[in-house]
Amino acid sequence: MLSIHGLTKEYKESNFKVMIPEMHFQEGRIIGLLGKNGAGKTTILEMVAGLINPDEGQILINHSKQNFSSVGYMEDDPTLFENLTCFELVKYQSMLVEQPLEKGQIKDLLSKYGLEEQIHRRSSALSRGMRQRMSFILTILHNPNIILLDEPFTGLDPTNMADMKKHLRSLRDDNKIILLSTHIIQFAADLCDEILFIDHGNIIHSEKKSTSGATFHEDQLERKFFDILS
Repeated sequence: MLSIHGLTKEYKESNFKVMIPEMHFQEGRIIGLLGKNGAGKTTILEMVAGLINPDEGQILINHSKQNFSSVGYMEDDPTLFENLTCFELVKYQSMLVEQPLEKGQIKDLLSKYGLEEQIHRRSSALSRGMRQRMSFILTILHNPNIILLDEPFTGLDPTNMADMKKHLRSLRDDNKIILLSTHIIQFAADLCDEILFIDHGNIIHSEKKSTSGATFHEDQLERKFFDILS
């Protein structure tokens, strides 16, 4: 379980404050953060990831203080080591998380995410969509229980978007907690079990699926987005 207790983060220079009340997220759920640019979605993810410290409040994972080894975070427009190949990136990351992979395992992993033909290509030569997939691999390599994704569909073509949805559903079925921000209402409607509407740093509305296996209706969700956030 991921628990958030009264998180606040204030940016005085821009007169902006993020305030998240007490919330609890169970395993095996995908939670979407919807909001306009600058609403505070990235700040929320970065606080949960431990990249920025809240001014007040607490984050608990399974009733214990934040354990960053159980969290994976993929930022919007991820940065990779430009001179390393895809193979080298995975090899290096696996060593960092003390779960070193053999050559065959790395090849299988890259193939799973459609990067088998890029195995010896430097990351500087990857397209935006390839970089997204590469970054996703590195994010989940240590098998985190909580996965935080900031705009994970950016740069993906329709085939890779469908693959990403499949991978996220598989991770949810493996009892992971996934928090993702997205501007693509279609995928929020199709993927998420719960959607939080963010405006000016506050969660102003939440929607949960009516039943297990159900999906949100995209047109209704879009209307609600504009009604609530306009």
